[in-house]
Amino acid sequence: MASPPVGPSGPLFARMSPPEGMLKVESVKPTKPAADPGSLHKKMMQLLSSLWVTHAIGTFARLGLADAMEAGADNAEAIAKPRGLVTDRVYRLLRALSTCGIVTEGAGGQFTLTPLGRLLTSNAPNSMRTSAELLTEYNGEIWSHLDGALEGGIAFEALKGKPLFNWLHANPNEGARFQRMMVEVHSPETPAIVAAYDFSQFKHIIDVGGGHGMLLSAIIAAHPEVRGTLFDLQEGVDAALRGAGGPLPGVTFTAGDVFVSVPEGADAYLFRHLLHDYDDDDCIKMLKNVRRAMKPHSRVLVLEKTVPTDDTPGPGRWLDLHVMLLTGGRERTMPEYRTLFEKAGLRLERVLPTAHPAVEIVEVVAAP
Repeated sequence: MASPPVGPSGPLFARMSPPEGMLKVESVKPTKPAADPGSLHKKMMQLLSSLWVTHAIGTFARLGLADAMEAGADNAEAIAKPRGLVTDRVYRLLRALSTCGIVTEGAGGQFTLTPLGRLLTSNAPNSMRTSAELLTEYNGEIWSHLDGALEGGIAFEALKGKPLFNWLHANPNEGARFQRMMVEVHSPETPAIVAAYDFSQFKHIIDVGGGHGMLLSAIIAAHPEVRGTLFDLQEGVDAALRGAGGPLPGVTFTAGDVFVSVPEGADAYLFRHLLHDYDDDDCIKMLKNVRRAMKPHSRVLVLEKTVPTDDTPGPGRWLDLHVMLLTGGRERTMPEYRTLFEKAGLRLERVLPTAHPAVEIVEVVAAP
């Protein structure tokens, strides 16, 4: 929680009397003018129709239209005909996407892909094509189950008949796509994490649920003397072995289940965007396994973004709903993390910011 203000409007000032003869100035917060009905209606329509934009972007990426434009097609006919699409309808899609910065429309029905739109191509350095596809497939479909989810249960399981990670295991192609999306979404966080923490203090780091291995790859590149172990389910290990997250020289690959046990003896255990996929009981099981495996002076580094306990803006409140629908997990406030760690025999040491707004480093140690 934020501390009480100590300036002129805070409790400390309220207990002080102004010197004799000095005019007391009241702190008055200006009232916001009431929004007119027309503005409210416009705002509500923008909120309600945002779904249209998301799905239009997903279709643009999924059908390879961004790739076609990157290859030189610059009008609806050139994009539509080779793909068996209706030219007029492709034109209308492009025209709509021009309003949100994906393409620009010039004279004579000519369209140009913008730098933002180029992120939807397959070969862009920071491509988000797979993310655009998956967020408008099952990741979008689960939101239609929000009504029922508020009564209990997990929306993804209602949609697909089994938990997410079981489904990905049973559908290897979808598992590979999921790993690609993780690379796309979390790539920009990785340099910020490596820059914000001194990983050189550790001789051995185990990345729990490390998936494609991107973070471990970046840590070892910055600190070649560090020995790394990537620990995950088999499909995560397979993604790392394919090089999905970058080179992993000298890394040990261990397939296993964090709910059963964790390799022993590391100086640091990394949990990157893993705890938020699970409810408190499951998180406590994982953390207790790590507590049993760690050395007395080991560190657990939870790489998540804590949810503010005030009205500070941030994406965590929406991501919280998404993981609730997808896996039954949750984003957590700092007090919620502290309680979680205590139940697993751990203690929250500190929370370090990074240069990326979507991730912090929550450092945890063994409780006495």
